[in-house]
Amino acid sequence: MPQLDIDLLEDFLFFAFAALLLGFGDEDSEENAIERSSDAYLAQYYLSEQKSLIVETGQVSASSLFTN
Repeated sequence: MPQLDIDLLEDFLFFAFAALLLGFGDEDSEENAIERSSDAYLAQYYLSEQKSLIVETGQVSASSLFTN
């Protein structure tokens, strides 16, 4: 029976160590992943809005040339 306890302890320590290495249960890593994806989305949205504003500015200036 003592050997069974040692085997269970070894299994527990192995999985606990693996969980620490992989970051299971680490809320900070989850929050960082969410923050990174939010930042990436905002950056993409900003760039797409900038491009659309540049196009609209070009269209407005082109149309003002024809009205004068």
